[in-house]
Amino acid sequence: MKRTLLEIFCALAALVLMVSFHNQISRLEEQTQDVAVLRLRLDQAMKTADSKTEINDLKQQLLQQMEVRLKSLEGALQQASVGSGLAKTLQTEMDAAQREVGRIRQEMVSDSARTKALVDAYIDEVRTTEKDAALKLSETQNALTNLAGQVLQDSNQLTRSMLLPTVQLNGDDTVGSGTLVFSGRNPKNDQVESYVLTSFHVVRNILADTPKAQADGFEVTIYLPGEKVTLKGRMIANSTKIDAALVKLDGNREFPHVANIFPRSCDRPIKVWDAVCAVGCPLGNDPVPSHGEVSSLVNELNGSNYWMINAPTYFGNSGGGVYLASTRQLIGVFSKIYTHGKGNPVVVPHMGLCTPICSIYDWLHEEGLDHLLQSNPVARVEMDNLAAPPK
Repeated sequence: MKRTLLEIFCALAALVLMVSFHNQISRLEEQTQDVAVLRLRLDQAMKTADSKTEINDLKQQLLQQMEVRLKSLEGALQQASVGSGLAKTLQTEMDAAQREVGRIRQEMVSDSARTKALVDAYIDEVRTTEKDAALKLSETQNALTNLAGQVLQDSNQLTRSMLLPTVQLNGDDTVGSGTLVFSGRNPKNDQVESYVLTSFHVVRNILADTPKAQADGFEVTIYLPGEKVTLKGRMIANSTKIDAALVKLDGNREFPHVANIFPRSCDRPIKVWDAVCAVGCPLGNDPVPSHGEVSSLVNELNGSNYWMINAPTYFGNSGGGVYLASTRQLIGVFSKIYTHGKGNPVVVPHMGLCTPICSIYDWLHEEGLDHLLQSNPVARVEMDNLAAPPK
């Protein structure tokens, strides 16, 4: 009886094992069909090559299916009789599946590397294109600026852009220079106003030797073609640190000739050897130009930095404008001149210091007055002047 029950249990166990093994074989056949379908879809996608994303997705699905099939083959192989024909077949299929999984993984790694290389190459190409475009733009701007400076170097244009914006500041015993930087409707109050940029020490000396100037203002001479206009001016802002002052003119007359200021946002930096023109009223003369270059960009004095120019200057040039010769844009305010010796100091006219326009911008921004600095593109100014008849 016990033997019979044992045989029955063994038979049932064998039957269960056979059913389980049969189910595994059935799953393997289904997986084989799924893999075949995925391979067909992948082959079709590779031929059309419409979407790399679709191809990568199909490869990922195929890899997952192959890994599942590989595990099923391992399970079936463990249950198959060692050395049997089925075991050999399963081992062969498992080896093939392993090779297929390895090949798909290698393809995906290669695809990823190729994609990365393509992306890197595209990024490098874009960066190179951007650099080339920026370089060409800069070269074009410089060429236009130089062309404008070369083509329109006539005396009328030079006079309008640099001499006529120059003014003279007068006291009883002091004379200095300044530059008209704004004349028109002030956007903050909608009133017609005019402003002159000069050196603080010029206004300080005038106020010191001309007592009535404190209350009545001091004389400012405006130069127009064929005439001079004298108005009163009053200092409304100053900076002793950078030796700069802003003077507001009395009255509401609008003057036509205002300096074009070097733009704060300009990506063309001022450099040593840049040609400049210094304009002022030395020794009380009417505006006089002199030419030279930027000699140095670093000259610290009393905690502030000044630029040195070698354009000849003299007493009375203080407060006058320093212009970039190629564009005739105001780049600084003449401040100081070197002297040599103590008893009878000798003026060194080719060693003058000017307050850089960048420092002027910073100071007037703090004062809420930087909107008074008028800066226009050189090309537009040149075209306007070219179209207009000389005044």
